[in-house]
Amino acid sequence: MRPRLVRDGCTQIKPFRCDPAGMEIVIAFDGSPSAAAAVRAAGALLPGANATVACARNDATSPGDTAALARIALPDEVIRDGIAAIDQAAEQEARDTAAEGARLAGEVGLDAEPAVVRASGSAWPAIRRLASEREADVIACGSRGQGTLARVALGSTSSALVHNLERPVMVVSEEGGEPGGPIVIGYDGSAESEVAIERAAALFGGREAIVVHAWESPLRHSLSGRALGSVPLGEIREMTGDFEEYFADGARRLAEQGATLARERGLEASAVEHEARGSAWHGVAAAALDAGASLIVVGSRGRGAVTATVLGSVSSGLAHNAETPVLIVP
Repeated sequence: MRPRLVRDGCTQIKPFRCDPAGMEIVIAFDGSPSAAAAVRAAGALLPGANATVACARNDATSPGDTAALARIALPDEVIRDGIAAIDQAAEQEARDTAAEGARLAGEVGLDAEPAVVRASGSAWPAIRRLASEREADVIACGSRGQGTLARVALGSTSSALVHNLERPVMVVSEEGGEPGGPIVIGYDGSAESEVAIERAAALFGGREAIVVHAWESPLRHSLSGRALGSVPLGEIREMTGDFEEYFADGARRLAEQGATLARERGLEASAVEHEARGSAWHGVAAAALDAGASLIVVGSRGRGAVTATVLGSVSSGLAHNAETPVLIVP
């Protein structure tokens, strides 16, 4: 079912336009295709912004590495020299990777500089720490497209940043979205979705936006509802149809409520209700693909990784599965 567009004829508040040149972005870059897609998406969405392209690397001088080499029964001096050489090579590789990312960022219109951050184990704490030091407006990172459970079990910089939010995180798959397309904002009437609208307006004021409310029919997508709708009695079938329209109308009103908030904050916003089957993230993602969106913006309720996986989360589902870049706002 394609979304239905709802437009408001009321007088709009004059939109303000942001200046991306004054914004700070930290881009996690490891040389992968998805990291390159994150650079391109950042350049398309926030041209002229200041970008720190950061490559994280682990120290080669960890106690475990030293102990492993010591068991080979080499002289201490040889061990020290070997570790120093490994560390120097790792540092140079990280510098080269960061420099390549900064070069790509410069090509897409960002004012970029490379940075190497030292990590102890996972890269995400070092990236988040750098973003805090730079007072970044956005952290951008690529997604390798693992499934949700695999990300929780195996670890992922993008997944860990999403589940440990301190500032907005943009997750970009290799597909990278449609440059120049509208921004899709997921809205469900919650405080988190209102914050997502606020941040989208602050970052992308004046841009075209589509505020989407995804809903699921309690009749068509349940066994009892389907059974009721199949009863060959005109009155019952008419009643179920009335219920369906009631839920659809409520979804349209909620989407328009979000679009009104977005217009008041300077976005050129329209409203869409999109029926989804299952989690609402499916509906938001489908609406974004239908619109050729350049970005999806959603709020986060701050669940941990395991909780979000087990209980479900729109932000988590989109970050792990959407083809369109996703900006998750804490």
